[in-house]
Amino acid sequence: MGITPGLVRSPSQRDRVRRSSDLLLSMVSLIVIVLTLSLIRALPTGSTELSTDVSSWLLHIPRWLSAGAEVIAALGCIALVVVALVALVRTDIRSALNAAGGAAGATIGTIVSTSIWRSEHGAVAVAVLQGKNPSIFVVDTALVAFLVASDLARRSRWTRWYRLAGAGLLLSGLAVDSLTPFAVIIVLFAGLLFGWASRWLLGAPSVRPSIPELINWLSEYGLLIGTLTETDSDLSHLVGSLEDGRSIEVRMANRDTRGSGLVRRLWAQIRLRQVVVGHVALSSRSQLEQLALASLIANNREILSPAMLLLNETPTETLVLVIAKPQGNKLDDEPNLRSARSLFEALRTLHDAGIAHRDLRSENLLISEECAGFSSLDAAVPGAGELVRRLDVTQLLTTLGRSVGPADAVEAFRSAYKPKDESAIVAILQPIALAPWGWVAMREARGCVAEVRTELVGTDQEAAPVARLERFRWRTVATTIALTVIAFLFIGQFSKVNLLGALRHTNLGWFFVALLGSAITYFAAAANLAAFVPKRLSLIRGFFVQLSTAYVGVALPPTVGHVAVNSRYLTRQNVDGSSIAAAVALSQIVNVVTTVPLLIIFALLTGSGISHFKIVPGADLLIGLAAIVGLVGVVLLLPQTRTRFTQQVWPHIRGVWPRLLSAVSQPLRLAAGIGSNLLLTLGYLIAFIAALHALGAHPALLPAAIVYLAGNTVGSFAPTPGGLGAIEAVLTAGLTAIGVPAHEAIPAVLIFRIATFWLPIPAGWFAYTVLQRHGTL
Repeated sequence: MGITPGLVRSPSQRDRVRRSSDLLLSMVSLIVIVLTLSLIRALPTGSTELSTDVSSWLLHIPRWLSAGAEVIAALGCIALVVVALVALVRTDIRSALNAAGGAAGATIGTIVSTSIWRSEHGAVAVAVLQGKNPSIFVVDTALVAFLVASDLARRSRWTRWYRLAGAGLLLSGLAVDSLTPFAVIIVLFAGLLFGWASRWLLGAPSVRPSIPELINWLSEYGLLIGTLTETDSDLSHLVGSLEDGRSIEVRMANRDTRGSGLVRRLWAQIRLRQVVVGHVALSSRSQLEQLALASLIANNREILSPAMLLLNETPTETLVLVIAKPQGNKLDDEPNLRSARSLFEALRTLHDAGIAHRDLRSENLLISEECAGFSSLDAAVPGAGELVRRLDVTQLLTTLGRSVGPADAVEAFRSAYKPKDESAIVAILQPIALAPWGWVAMREARGCVAEVRTELVGTDQEAAPVARLERFRWRTVATTIALTVIAFLFIGQFSKVNLLGALRHTNLGWFFVALLGSAITYFAAAANLAAFVPKRLSLIRGFFVQLSTAYVGVALPPTVGHVAVNSRYLTRQNVDGSSIAAAVALSQIVNVVTTVPLLIIFALLTGSGISHFKIVPGADLLIGLAAIVGLVGVVLLLPQTRTRFTQQVWPHIRGVWPRLLSAVSQPLRLAAGIGSNLLLTLGYLIAFIAALHALGAHPALLPAAIVYLAGNTVGSFAPTPGGLGAIEAVLTAGLTAIGVPAHEAIPAVLIFRIATFWLPIPAGWFAYTVLQRHGTL
């Protein structure tokens, strides 16, 4: 079909694009390189020993085999580079220049870096280069950068060969001792860094079809285009009209759109609870599919909204979505009570169809003569839960509160939306519910949200419930980090300990033993919970559930985070509420019942002269405990406190009590719970002793165990996440008391906390995300 030039307006038609994914991946590569070099500098002895040991192990490979593999890999890479250059020069000279630029940058960067490392005569030169000529290191890095910058991955027939050639060259270099394990990591990620950075700086070839090609392709599906043009903000978003006059939007998803907005969406998912951000479609393709599904469902329910005309993939592997834009007036043109009621009626219909809109700003709302609707469904989430739909109500109340006033907005909400439970809406009526609008819009809407809330609940704001929508608050994070850093810096300064110097001599073998001990604790926690549940639970799934508590506990005191995650997990496993309360309570009680007696027994043993460490409860401690018990008794004597306890707490205790008796009356389950808690304590002790050995400290086992148990007991009652500050202080003081020098005790405590608290946090976030996606949490 021919194209009429006057109907096509294309201001740029750019053939080169800067992909967000290239910039993100280059930043990730840089972070990996920095972390690797930092590890080598922080642990010079362990890293050089590891590099030497791996190289010596690989010498057992027959020399003829490793040398032959290296020759074959080198010849294959040379042939691949030559063929790729010839093909790129003939078809895409700009990509050839990108590849050459990436290789040149990698060569210069590695030459400068290796010169600096060799001049320092430090751990990096030994662990990465081992005193060898760095020419292989430089050439391999340049080759990886060339392959990545050439963007050969977009050509399916090349992908397999360039990956195979690169992997073969790196592995064969490791086998013949030309590269060390650390050198392989740095070569790979440095090549990726320069390759992706070159593609982003110079621009990669666009894979999206041109507007004339797109019009021809759409005509094959009966969509006759009248006008089509790019938008200024997004080259993958086209606007125009059909020959019959209908306004349309064309959205495209391909390699050019990968990574667009990914950082913002990931941050929102980390910062806010899942119910606030909804289901996050991380890829641009998933976003288009989600938009198409929402449009199709909304139109089937006859809601005024964008209508899907086509969702298909072009021969160039670009997913194209064509939607017809609905006709109507903006809310700002008709801000009255009738319009507000129509919008709440449309929102109720949308929610009844299972869709949450997620972005109910005034520019996304439409008013027609017969009804109201939505001009955009870009952020809509099909199959949304009840809480996500309540967030929609909060957004629409805020938008209408600005347009027609809080009183009319609330009246329209009550008469048109007809809520079943207003208190549930009031609980999430807070600025953080407007997070999809951006932080600036949230701050600007604070006053309107407060006015709408007052209109709903009256002047008694304290009686209205408030739901927690944030995973953590900045104040908590900043306070935790500041206290931890200040504590270690203060202790190190006070005791004249060179903390970084001590950490450089950490034995990596013992550090990995500490990590193993940390892993045992999560398995033991899963077994402890399963012991008191009247249903068979998977210990493997339970392990990852307990691991996720490391992430959730960042924003909560230690016990609170575990209880919250375990309760949600058991609810998803269809365990009844009373059994959940009993199981969670018993798991915590047994933990105390096993830990405290161990501490007392060890303390009595040490007090009897088995070791030089004396931990006998003093009069001050007993007086303090008696004061706490007396204070609780006085509080319970107050009529108001006693009434609340009787009405709110006692019914739950009565419901849980039979379950507790049932669980305790089963000796096997009780034994399993006690055994799991002993295994939990053993895992932490292994990690603690391994951390001490990693720094060269070898205290007696019994005193070290008492120090850990004392720190764990104090940390359980500390109000900070993970017991931060309290545990470090008690462990450091305890170790110095049993004769461990401060220059060994302080770094050992830091190593122990890294293995058992800090490193499990990112692993816990990953486990939490996967478990939520599979419906386990």
